[in-house]
Amino acid sequence: MKKALLFLIVFTLLSAYIKASPVDPVKDTLVAGYNINPPFTFQKNGKLTGLSYRLWRKIIKNDTNTVYKYVQLPLDSLLMGLKTGDIDIAISPLTITSERNKYIDFSAPYFISNSGGLVKHHSSLKRIKEYFSAFFSFRFFNIILTLLLLISIFGLLTWYFERHHNTDFGHGLRGMWNGFWWSAVTMTTVGYGDTSPKTIGGRIVGLIWMFMGVILVSSITASITSTLTIRKMEISSEDVITYKNVRVGTVKNSATEQWLFDNYFHNVKSYHTYDELLDALRKNKIKVVAYDEPLLKYTVKNDLKNEFELIRMKFNPSMYSLGFNDDLSENKKEFFNTQLLEVIESRDWRNLLMEYNLSDN
Repeated sequence: MKKALLFLIVFTLLSAYIKASPVDPVKDTLVAGYNINPPFTFQKNGKLTGLSYRLWRKIIKNDTNTVYKYVQLPLDSLLMGLKTGDIDIAISPLTITSERNKYIDFSAPYFISNSGGLVKHHSSLKRIKEYFSAFFSFRFFNIILTLLLLISIFGLLTWYFERHHNTDFGHGLRGMWNGFWWSAVTMTTVGYGDTSPKTIGGRIVGLIWMFMGVILVSSITASITSTLTIRKMEISSEDVITYKNVRVGTVKNSATEQWLFDNYFHNVKSYHTYDELLDALRKNKIKVVAYDEPLLKYTVKNDLKNEFELIRMKFNPSMYSLGFNDDLSENKKEFFNTQLLEVIESRDWRNLLMEYNLSDN
């Protein structure tokens, strides 16, 4: 009886203590992940800023009950975090793709853009130097040597048939030289007429060489033109397909990388971060950077050393959105989506786009 009474007293005191000292339930912390992607998310004076960050701040300001923290990750790690549940929401822009849609819930798109290209800057003097350096390439010398060999062969054949019957060709080295001269004049269709074959054998060789010369000149002209202009074409073409033969770099697991693979670009090198990508371009490990056009424009605009220039091409139209973890509550997703739509329909959003030079997209 005494034990029961003692137990009752202790239980009553504990209940009174608990009621007197209530403990608030622990709030879950929402993890907002981002990658550095100017002008959407980037660090300035040690603080996170950018168009997407400021969009997120406008969205979250009306949700006073949500506790959240920021986590910076490379793009591939950010996507994996959304897939595994370590990240609740990606506030830096994510391009909507069918593959990502399998494990990410996307918000309504808030920006539409394209992928573009970036190359090392070439001054006018450097362009001229690179153009004429093609004259000293192995391919160019190979073409010239092949041409000289063919001229010599047909010149000697003609001289062989003509040497005893045609004084225009003559004997010895002088005759051989005349045969070489006739062969070069015939191939180029100059037709001086100072030397010509008279024997049947010489004329048959000449006839074959005339037809071959027409074809040969056309082929060689095309090859030389290609050799001299390929560098210029690499940095001036507006058609992305022309870059299939050069080393193209992009960010790992990006929508641009997927587009390149889907369109049979086999000479692609992927990097974890955009900074690594630019460094590879500086060191000539790649010829072209292919990635989100707004980021490329931002890079050129803030390029104080004048290292880079844009290629005039656009491909892979993209819609940028927030990315939600599948396990995030539907109420949260609906709230964030509604707030996002209200922001992008406002005048403030248009002002933000102009502030980041994105209003023309």
